[in-house]
Amino acid sequence: MKTLELTQTDKFIYQNEIKPYLPKRIFDAHTHIQIPRYHPNLEQLMPITKDPLFNMIDMETMNHWWESLFPDSKVNGLLLGMPTKGCDINGVNRYLADNIDRGMNRYSILVSPDMSDSELEKQINDLKPAGLKPYMCFSKLKNYNESGICDLIPESQIALADKYHLKITLHVAKPRGMADDNNISEINRLTKKYPDCDFILAHCGRCFISPNMEYAIKRIEPADNLYFDTSAVCDTGVFLYLFNGFDRRKLLFGTDLVMATGFRGTYLRMGMSWDWYCEDAVKRPNGMEIKATFAAYENLCATFCAAKFSNFTPDDYNNILYNNSAALFGL
Repeated sequence: MKTLELTQTDKFIYQNEIKPYLPKRIFDAHTHIQIPRYHPNLEQLMPITKDPLFNMIDMETMNHWWESLFPDSKVNGLLLGMPTKGCDINGVNRYLADNIDRGMNRYSILVSPDMSDSELEKQINDLKPAGLKPYMCFSKLKNYNESGICDLIPESQIALADKYHLKITLHVAKPRGMADDNNISEINRLTKKYPDCDFILAHCGRCFISPNMEYAIKRIEPADNLYFDTSAVCDTGVFLYLFNGFDRRKLLFGTDLVMATGFRGTYLRMGMSWDWYCEDAVKRPNGMEIKATFAAYENLCATFCAAKFSNFTPDDYNNILYNNSAALFGL
């Protein structure tokens, strides 16, 4: 296994902007196991996986990333199957069940609209997951970016999650994520109809930019079974709206390691859109020397900056980074 090496920039940011706010225990509610044999053409789909650090992401590798990025804390998490188009969903799910220690970790299995209800119920009973992980690439819509929530996970599958008291980690589609009116009306309806299913809106409801979170947070109805995870978002404004507009006991820290935040770079707003950028994308002749850090660290810097302006107490930090997940997942 290739060893992760931290630069002086990484170490400086960790010591000054991150470490002071970390509890001794962390639960990472959004991270991915990725076993290449279940993902045909992985390097063609995601060229970054040519780097060994981003290729085989088993439990040993994940622990290495956690220990390297958070050396002063003990980290466990919710391990999600890695969704890629054409992947062996059944193979991914069986691997998780056979290889994730459920002591202080949990795992969610991949689901797709092609999976029959009977097949899913059998996997739920056989594999004993904590939750389900749908994703846009499994949608049957030609343009999967326009998928509604029930295009990602059919309502009959949500009913099964409700029956077995599972969590659903939702990476919603639509250009504005949870700021889309259809997504808002659907989540408001589904949380009421399926009270025994917990809905986790990944990436702050996929509101990577502040105007989307400002719109969404005023219209999403609070519910006992509705949560946001903080993963990958690097916009301080998003967290300001989230921290001051939603129940902080319903917020879960997540990294989205390794693929989505292990690179050195960040997620940037571009008008009403966003994308990830690494140091090679912004270098220019005679420009300032770029010394980028991990997107996972950029996410935490934005989180903690917003927390300071939101009058966070020590309990608030501890809750988001561990206690809220501990309660939700029964640790």
